[in-house]
This record gives sequence, structure tokens and C-alpha cells, in this order.
Amino acid sequence: MAAAVGNGSEVEISDAEIDEIIAEAGGDPSQAIRNLLHDLAKLALDAEASVSLGFVRGRLLPFRVRGGP
Repeated sequence: MAAAVGNGSEVEISDAEIDEIIAEAGGDPSQAIRNLLHDLAKLALDAEASVSLGFVRGRLLPFRVRGGP
């Protein structure tokens, strides 16, 4: 998996990891991106549900999820 660098704000992702993600999507890069965006949205929604809205001032999700809040 990706290794964090420095203070955790940067992440190095190898070509092998990218190839593995595309292979999981049956070789379709568009599906791989779709899967990653789905997982990212799910993680953001889970984090939003577990954090006080007042604490993050409603700025947790950097994008709007279709069908979401």
C-alpha cells in the first residue's frame, strides 16, 4: 500500500500499486477510478458521521456526493 512521507501530508504511490488497482477493476482504468472515488466518498461520509459538525464547521467533505448531504 501507499507509504506516508514526512508529516503524513504527502503519499508515494508506486506503479505496481496503480497496476494492482487497475487489475482489480478488470483492466478498465475508468472503472478503477470509479471504484477509488466510491471508496473515497464512503470514507468521507463515514468520517463525517463520526465527527461533530460543529468541530469541523461543516468543511469535512471537499466535494458533494450524489445522493448525499
